[in-house]
Amino acid sequence: MGRGGRGRSRQRLRNARERAHRWWDRDAHWAEMGYTPEDAATKRRVVAWCWVVFVALTALMCAASRTFEPPAAPLSFSPARCAFSGLLAAAVCFSLVTDAYRNPPSLKGSAAYAVGNYLGPYAFFTKHALTIQCSHGVLSFLGELLLDGRLVAMTHAFACFSAVVGIALTVLFLKLNWFEETWRKEVLHEMNKRLNFTEITLAAHLPSLPVALLDVFLAKRPDVYPLTADAMFKVTLFASLYPPFYGGLTCLNFGWSGGHYPYPFMRSLKKATHWLAFTAILEVLLNGVILPGTFFLMRANPT
Repeated sequence: MGRGGRGRSRQRLRNARERAHRWWDRDAHWAEMGYTPEDAATKRRVVAWCWVVFVALTALMCAASRTFEPPAAPLSFSPARCAFSGLLAAAVCFSLVTDAYRNPPSLKGSAAYAVGNYLGPYAFFTKHALTIQCSHGVLSFLGELLLDGRLVAMTHAFACFSAVVGIALTVLFLKLNWFEETWRKEVLHEMNKRLNFTEITLAAHLPSLPVALLDVFLAKRPDVYPLTADAMFKVTLFASLYPPFYGGLTCLNFGWSGGHYPYPFMRSLKKATHWLAFTAILEVLLNGVILPGTFFLMRANPT
């Protein structure tokens, strides 16, 4: 290679380093976009929240796996299954990183800032779903890589619930945000004035559905977690607790934040009966439609 070629290679390397530095130096990035140091500090706290909850949930699930019995049949290493599990984990982790790092800081005094005062980014269902899917995806990959029988058993038992929240994230985002005029006006159009929020929000919300479907249909081992009536009842019971949990948390945060909800459509839920009806609709969607679909896909797993 001549001097000219080496010079171009060094320049490309310097450019790559500069791009990487701009990516990691988020304070400088936000400053270039007109945000204040206080706004950047708010954003750092949001990212820290995401890391802490992700690590804590992953550690908790890993510890819980020690209570599971390994599969009766010996596990054999499958390079294809391991690689596919890693690919799915990488896809959903990309969504969480995109949502955590690329979403702009909430401005002090805004509704989004008030909503996150106590619960941080976990006032939003998006962070719940992505963190659950990421922890499950990472541990699924490690179980296949290490052939850890207890970890494999736990991730298979948790797979349908993880799929439910992932599918619900995409479906509810499209129905209640993307195609909802108030959200498009107050959030999408306003955010797009500063940055490409359309790209960010689609990358954060859309991959969860295909990741969930492919996980239960292809990535999981069909003989590890037999879908007996008892097993399906336990998963259904666990999934049924989530809508009232998140609804109750949102209503509590409404009081803590001075009367703000994380999503514009929630402002139409003015009475307790409205919230009960909304929770009932979620129960039907999750446990009457999505969860039976994940059971069917897991049973039909051809691998």
